[in-house]
Order: sequence, then structure tokens, then C-alpha cells
Amino acid sequence: MKKSIYLLLSILMSVATTRLFAQEDFYKVYQYETPLIGFPEIAVYNTYIPSSDLNLKYFGKNLSRQNLWAHSVEAELAVTDHFSVGAYADFEDPNGGKFNYVRSHLEARIRFFQRYDKWVNTGIYLEYYLPRSSYSKSQELEARLILDKDFNDYRVVLNPKVSVYTTGDEDKSLQPGIDGGIYYRRCKVQPGVEFYSNFKEKTASVFPSANIFLSPHISWNLGLGFGLNRESDDMTIKSILQFDVMAIRPSKLFSKRINKR
Repeated sequence: MKKSIYLLLSILMSVATTRLFAQEDFYKVYQYETPLIGFPEIAVYNTYIPSSDLNLKYFGKNLSRQNLWAHSVEAELAVTDHFSVGAYADFEDPNGGKFNYVRSHLEARIRFFQRYDKWVNTGIYLEYYLPRSSYSKSQELEARLILDKDFNDYRVVLNPKVSVYTTGDEDKSLQPGIDGGIYYRRCKVQPGVEFYSNFKEKTASVFPSANIFLSPHISWNLGLGFGLNRESDDMTIKSILQFDVMAIRPSKLFSKRINKR
């Protein structure tokens, strides 16, 4: 009887660990626009989880996700006006653990046509997760479809997505989900509501949010998230501060010379 109980507890802990490991640290609805060609973008992500009943697998230890800080730095560069590539570096600082680098991401984003050319603006986003080997052996590929539509003063953005683990001991089946947001666009502080979900992991969170435009080249996305089920963190605070770096574009310099002539 005792052996059966221990075996059952071990199985339940294993399932819980796999499920909790997949819980997101960073929340972003990917937009239709890409950076202007030659203009790099730098984004700083900060997440704090003040309330959670979930655990985190952290370098071989099971730690609480409550009071977890997560940080990421992203650099994205437009190769053309419709195609950009970028990379992330992620860091975690859980309660009971040390601040550490945990993974990198590689990303590519492409948008089709010009805004308003079609009834729905569309794009594709691809991302590959490369965790630190001592943190996890499981690499992951994610693909998103970007759907964007304006309704007068409101913008609706949907990101149907699917991800799959490509290495490691994780379940290799597809993990579908959908993220999305509705935003009011007619002011410098644009309120909105965002939704994030993973159907396989059964996670779902809703974020009242605000996009704050501090200048033409600096924007700040803030959100307060609430988990909608037991598989999600109870409360999450997120911040994404984005800087458009004003690089000198050769095409602009060339056009100025032509105009002067």
C-alpha cells in the first residue's frame, strides 16, 4: 500500500512539474507592424508574480512562483520594411533561488501587404527557445499568426499560436493556444484588455493593460494579469519598455542628397 501511494505521489508530482514548467513568464500580443528598415528596437521586459499557488522548476529545484521576478532584453532589427529578426535573453530571480540567466530566443517576424490593403492585416511570427542546458534540456519552436483589424477607434489583434518541444523529455505533441488584445487607440495612454491561453497546458489569463507613448520613440506596455483557472498564476504584473533606436539609414541619406540636387 505504501509503495502504491509513493508511486502515485511521484506520478502526480511529475505531471505537475511538467505543467508548471510551461507556465509563461512574459506576456506580449505581437502586433502587425514591424520596425522601419535600418531602425533597431530594444525592449526590456519585467514580470513580477505577487500571488501564485504554482511551482517553478529552477536548476533542479522546485521553487514557488510566488514573488518570482523575471526579466528579458530583446533586440530586433528590420531587414526590410516587412521582415525583421531578433533575439532575447531571459533571466529569472525566484524566491529561494539566485538571479540567473535561463534561456535565449531567436525570432523572425514578417507582415504581408500594407496596412488597410486588405480587410484583415496579417503576419507571421516564429520563435525558437534555447534554454541554458543546466536549466532545461527542452528546446521549443513556436509559430504565431498575426491578425489585426481596426474598428473605428479600437484595434483588435489576435495571435493564434502553436508550439512544440523539439528536444528533451517533454511531451512532443503540439500545444495550440491563442493570445489577443483589444485596444483604444485615440490617445497617448491607450487602455486595453489582453488575453493569453495555452489549450494543452490549460492556462488562461486576462490582463487589463495600457500602452503609454512617452515619446515618438519610447513606448511602455503595462498590465495586471489575473489567472482564470488553477493552472495559471493568480496575479501577474508585467512591464514592456520599448525603445526605437534612431539609427542613420543609408536610404534616407541618399534621398536627402537627391533632394538637394
